[in-house]
Amino acid sequence: MNNKYRITLKKKISALTIFPLLLLGIVVIIMSVTVVKNSMIDEIKEALKSAATATFAAYDQNAGDYIEASNGNIWKGGYNISKSENLVDSISQRTGTEVTFFYGDKRIMTSAKDKDGNRILGSKAGEKVASTVLNGGEEYFSSSVSIDGVMYYGYYVPVLQNGVEKPVGMVFVGANKAEKDSAINRIVSIVIIVVCIVMACCIVAVILFSNSITSSLKKGIGTVQAVATGNLGVAIDGKLSKKPDEIGDLYRAIGQLKEELTRSIETIADNTSAVLGASEELGNTTKETGQSMQEAKIAVSNITESASQQADISGIAYENVNGMGKKIEQTASEMKDLEENADAMRDSENRMAETIKELMESNLHLQELIQEIGQQTIQTNESAQKISEVTRIIASIAEETTLLSLNASIEAARAGESGKGFAVVASQIQSLASQSNESSQGIDEIVTELIEDSGRAVAIMEKVNNTINIQSKNMQKTEDMTEEVMERLNASIDSMKVIETSVLYLDNARKEIVGTVSELSDIASQNAAATQEVCASTDVLAGHSEHVSASMEELRRIAKNLEESIKHFTVN
Repeated sequence: MNNKYRITLKKKISALTIFPLLLLGIVVIIMSVTVVKNSMIDEIKEALKSAATATFAAYDQNAGDYIEASNGNIWKGGYNISKSENLVDSISQRTGTEVTFFYGDKRIMTSAKDKDGNRILGSKAGEKVASTVLNGGEEYFSSSVSIDGVMYYGYYVPVLQNGVEKPVGMVFVGANKAEKDSAINRIVSIVIIVVCIVMACCIVAVILFSNSITSSLKKGIGTVQAVATGNLGVAIDGKLSKKPDEIGDLYRAIGQLKEELTRSIETIADNTSAVLGASEELGNTTKETGQSMQEAKIAVSNITESASQQADISGIAYENVNGMGKKIEQTASEMKDLEENADAMRDSENRMAETIKELMESNLHLQELIQEIGQQTIQTNESAQKISEVTRIIASIAEETTLLSLNASIEAARAGESGKGFAVVASQIQSLASQSNESSQGIDEIVTELIEDSGRAVAIMEKVNNTINIQSKNMQKTEDMTEEVMERLNASIDSMKVIETSVLYLDNARKEIVGTVSELSDIASQNAAATQEVCASTDVLAGHSEHVSASMEELRRIAKNLEESIKHFTVN
């Protein structure tokens, strides 16, 4: 075959390994990019949902209904939502998002500002958002929300009125789309770089592996070629023959073949010398010639037995190698399935670890917001107590005014006609004092109820805060356990990759050795057939021993030619 177009074993191993590896790398990159993008968007969605829910809770914790005042301001009980700049700015700074409160589909309060630094107020939400949130009463996530020309990931939560099923408004929390997409692209780039590095390492390992196999086979071919040229004294590589794999089996088989050929050539050489000696010494006696033929027959029988034994050994070796190959192929298939399952488990563990981290961060943000709400509730409680003190002062003044009006009425009665006008004024003062007293009592009752509600709210927030602390601890434990599982899983995957590499190495070596053993078996069969023919010829020659004398000269000539042929082989 023309060497220009010959496909070497090294090229075959490289092609059968590198091409699937490149295809697998491309598939892994595509799947990783898709999974990472989807996971990051889901995490953004959950983070925005948590922030929107916390914002709604901050507004909804105020007692009372959502109403619109005559001046256009929106109130929640006694809290003016249209003036809640501090609240939305605080949430925006803590979460890194933009916060907006919609009353209906109109933007009432927001942390988003235009290029001039003014808040973007008064604009309306899109039709799809209004239809889904306001009309359908459902939460809504969008990956393309435009605010003053800037794109955001946005999440909408409906604002419900007590006793009313249809939402009266909605809370929006948005994250800058360009910044989030930039973070996603960085992670995707890292994944692609890692996969490319792993593929490059695997390709280098395949090249080194194929070089090792072809180098060993070339040494074996060189040894066989040296034997074919007649050099039976060629040395066998001791290191390669001691290997416990198919390469070692091949070198041991070559060594055994060399030894068998050496013994056969030595036997033939000895017999040739014996034939020459016998033909010279026993040229005149047929009896001695017959004995010499008998010795030649015995020697050829030994050669026949050796050749038959060699053929049987080669056949057994061929069957063993084939059986071992089937087991190697089965092991390789099972290792691939196991590795795919391990990769899927590792991807799931990675996504779960990232989700736990995001949940912990959301818990921290929520805990900070609850603490801020608690501080505001305490300040409200303190203000209510101050109002209560003022109402007590008003009630005291009303009581004193009532006493003064009674005294004035008595003095007016004593004055008679001249005191009637003064009596009317005293009566009006008494009526006003009574009304003031009733109003102060009403205010005092409202303030007392407000203080009680605030105290309950503070207690509830403390319980929520304790619950969040416990949840954070549990998530931390879960994260620690996940990291431990990931470490053990990665160690298992590394071990499986080493085993898979070894199995591939064994399978490739097995294929080469099958061909070599098959060729050796064919050669052994041919040798056995040839020696059987020689044995038959020897029987015929022994049966015609009476013609030995006449054919002695011809036998001497044949023996000399055989001696010349044996000189082609060099034993030492």
